[in-house]
Amino acid sequence: MIRVLVVRAGSAGPEIGRRLGDFADWFGAALRRHAAADVVDARAPLPDPGSAAGVLVTGSLASVTCPEPWMDALGAWLLRAAERAPVLGVCFGHQLVARALGGVVERCPRGPEAGTVEIRLTAAGRSDPLFAGLPDPLGVQAAHEDEVARLPPGAVVLAENAHTGVQAFAHGPRIRGVQFHPEFDAARCRALCDADPAWLDRERPGATARVIAGVRETPAAAEVLANWAAGLGR
Repeated sequence: MIRVLVVRAGSAGPEIGRRLGDFADWFGAALRRHAAADVVDARAPLPDPGSAAGVLVTGSLASVTCPEPWMDALGAWLLRAAERAPVLGVCFGHQLVARALGGVVERCPRGPEAGTVEIRLTAAGRSDPLFAGLPDPLGVQAAHEDEVARLPPGAVVLAENAHTGVQAFAHGPRIRGVQFHPEFDAARCRALCDADPAWLDRERPGATARVIAGVRETPAAAEVLANWAAGLGR
């Protein structure tokens, strides 16, 4: 079985971890049909990615808008990895890859986007293998307040919505980023939203309860990871 290197950029926290597992566990389970996942921490010394068929970078509670040395090191390492293997960034990972390529990441002026939302595929997205066979519009799980405000040179938008203009992007044949969370099911999304109600409520009182009430399963979005993994090693 091919092997994928999952770079763990953050954690869902101990309480969620005890009940539902953590970010790396969710990606490992989603990839199981296609690949075995080897997990490395983003803040630890990063290995040579040459033995991995692909590299995936998880979400994080950290923010690319407050850069730290480990983020700069990881971004540069990911660009080197992409010279040999496909790289997929998810949420924080999506933003980090975009910044490493020369894009701009900012706080979203419309505030946080969380819960189950719909995204629309662009013409490029409809023809990209990452979204092969998926419906348009596509229901996905979201939990972010930063966004890629300006694409890096040479990148194209694959998906968008009214809240976040870059829900997914491609850069060349090997780099992909998705702002949403294909590894979240409804329970994981509810738990992340409920873990810090002030995050959503500070700008829109009562938003946490409304978001949680609207969360639904999004099985088609999980196929984004399957599509990505299915293309590795070809």
